[in-house]
Amino acid sequence: MPVLERVGTHTWRVAAARGEPADANGGLTAQLVVVRDGARVWLIGSGPTPAFGAALACAIRQRVGQSVTDVVNTRAAPELAMGNDAFAGARLWALPEVIAAMRARCAACLQRLKARLGVAGDSLQPARIRVPFAPVGRTGAARGTLGPFAWRALPRADDETVLVLRHRRDRLVVAQGLLWADDVPDLRDTRSDTMLASLHALHAFATGARVLGEQGDVVPREALARHVAYIDALRRTVLERLARGDVQGASGASMELPDYAALPSYAAVHPLNVQRAWRELEAALFR
Repeated sequence: MPVLERVGTHTWRVAAARGEPADANGGLTAQLVVVRDGARVWLIGSGPTPAFGAALACAIRQRVGQSVTDVVNTRAAPELAMGNDAFAGARLWALPEVIAAMRARCAACLQRLKARLGVAGDSLQPARIRVPFAPVGRTGAARGTLGPFAWRALPRADDETVLVLRHRRDRLVVAQGLLWADDVPDLRDTRSDTMLASLHALHAFATGARVLGEQGDVVPREALARHVAYIDALRRTVLERLARGDVQGASGASMELPDYAALPSYAAVHPLNVQRAWRELEAALFR
């Protein structure tokens, strides 16, 4: 049974495992948030599988005393959306851009996640994909309100947008896909310069609030500065290597950033971040 941890007067979270989806963690690598708002119960992210979603629905009824009325998919990521099928009576919300991306990619994403999860992914079936039908704002809108939340649409890349939600009463900002608290950021499917701009915007949006990201604890907004510093250092190091004509750096093997080496996912994630930043900056430098 998923464990709901209280993080505010009206708010609970389901903590996520560090790292990538696997059989051992059941695919729960993006934490989920539950908010009670009077007669409505909002669920931000529904989990990685329909089976997990069903268990989560039961846990919420037991812990909160009400059933989920609204599910929000903040970005097009299967770990956050494949549990939608378990909430048949709920409204399903997402940015129009996220709805379009899910319609185009959900089937392929489901198959990749299923291959990673083994037995834990048995309930992942194409017929059980549910794409949100209630748009949050209009296409291209950058801000607005939704139920008990103020929201911002912040890009991770040209075609990857995240819905960031601020619960006004608990002063808690949910920033899935933008923050990995006390760890290195995962820059997969991002542009580093776009991520930097969105992290600065997130820092401003979170004034006076705490922040809950993809993985890790609830943290003060000042924790975002470490992501900014890491990405700045990564970009600077890659650009220095490119300026010297280094052709080996793209492997990530010799591009260490010692200030971040003790963080939990550094060994696995940093080399991949180097490769992504290298491809991005090399293309920009030599076009």
